[in-house]
Amino acid sequence: MNNGLIMGIVNVTPDSFSDGGLFLSKDAALKQVHQLMSDGADILDIGAESSRPGAPAVPLEEEWNRLLPLLKELDKESVTISVDTYKPEIMRRLKDHNVTIINDIKGGAQIPDEILKDWANLSRTYLGMHMHLEPETMQQRPLDVREASAAVSFYYDKTRERLQNLGFPREKIWLDPGIGFGKTDAANLYLIREAIEDAGRTPLVMGISRKSFIGRILDIERAEDRDGPSKMLELSFLYAGVKAIRTHNVKHLKRLRDLTRAT
Repeated sequence: MNNGLIMGIVNVTPDSFSDGGLFLSKDAALKQVHQLMSDGADILDIGAESSRPGAPAVPLEEEWNRLLPLLKELDKESVTISVDTYKPEIMRRLKDHNVTIINDIKGGAQIPDEILKDWANLSRTYLGMHMHLEPETMQQRPLDVREASAAVSFYYDKTRERLQNLGFPREKIWLDPGIGFGKTDAANLYLIREAIEDAGRTPLVMGISRKSFIGRILDIERAEDRDGPSKMLELSFLYAGVKAIRTHNVKHLKRLRDLTRAT
């Protein structure tokens, strides 16, 4: 099994839905980083702006001030780092740090071609996600199954075309259907099935860990209590051969991956 990289989540935010406020200080965030590395994370995905439904946007300098102390420490580490941002100026500044993946929840909509071209010239990876509307408004009128399937397929095609024209090789273009980002619960489930079918044909990244649609379907209120169902879905992604899985509980997913590779 060649794929199934594990992305451990590090939220340096006060308001993320699962762990907001836990890792705001540099020391707490660095401790979490080392724990995730010990647990088996292949990639650390660091975010300084919550993208949960209803979350407000964070000013650029505030986002950067949350990121910078941790990035300076991680410049000394041998680890693959992804940063979750959609802001062009943040992406430009990240070129000077030990960051090899941009995780853009707005799918490149706000990133100028010249910044993306610079990223391609550095042989770094772009991870683009499909999102309907903005975090503050995306669940007010979510896409249904038909709308979501068409929108995600169109987004994949246009993003691949744009990035390849800017110099990204296909293997450096990772795509995420944006489960939970402006879709109905039925649409989320449909997109999961589509991703399992498509995983072998394009580098897909899946992030469903502890998300609220799981809680609504199974009547599980606490985010941490959604780990079991999350791992069931993540296991199906492993077998399907997705490129990477973004998760909170790295240790349990690493054990599942070890088991799938042993069988």
